[in-house]
Amino acid sequence: MHTETQCVAPITEPDSHDAGSDLVAQVHKNSRRVIEVELKRLSRRVPRLGPADMDVIDAALEDLAESLILHPLRNAPHAAAPLLWRLFGAAEDP
Repeated sequence: MHTETQCVAPITEPDSHDAGSDLVAQVHKNSRRVIEVELKRLSRRVPRLGPADMDVIDAALEDLAESLILHPLRNAPHAAAPLLWRLFGAAEDP
C-alpha cells in the first residue's frame, strides 16, 4: 500500500499570497515537461519502441523524479524553503 509522505512543512515561496506557488508542484510540472521532451526525442531516435515500451520508460522516469527529487523536496525543512526556491530557479534575486 502506497501512502503519500506528509510534508514537514509546506515549501511555499516566502511571503507569497499565491496558493499556486507550491515549490513541489512547480518542480513536478518541470520534471514532467523534461520527461515529455525526452520521450518524444527517444521515440524519434528509436522508432521501433511501441506505446507499451514508452509507457514503461515514462513510468520509470516518473519514479526516478519522485524518488530522487520530489520526495526529498517534500521532506525538506521549512527553513530551507528560500534556498530551495533559489536552487530550483523559481525565485527572483532581490
